[in-house]
Amino acid sequence: MPLFAVYAPDYTDDEAIQRRLSVRQAHLDAAAKNKAIKVGGAILSPNEALDTADADKKMAGSVMIIECDNYADAKKMIESDIYWTGNVWDKEKTVIRPFVS
Repeated sequence: MPLFAVYAPDYTDDEAIQRRLSVRQAHLDAAAKNKAIKVGGAILSPNEALDTADADKKMAGSVMIIECDNYADAKKMIESDIYWTGNVWDKEKTVIRPFVS
């Protein structure tokens, strides 16, 4: 079955992080049950977020590898996620591309 790489940055307005946090548990619960998600997680900002234990860390989006029958199914899966419907992921900047390893 085909794999797709998903890059889904968050919106950057002042309320974006609050929207993410308000639906985060629902997103994580759904993702844990979704066998199509092979790996996924949050993008952190700034780039040095993991350099030291006390560095500033802010969630700034998501990256995933998903397995779907085709691009249309991958797009449907992403667009049904609560981060999409809850206006967490930036709809203009989200990218879904075929992936091979």
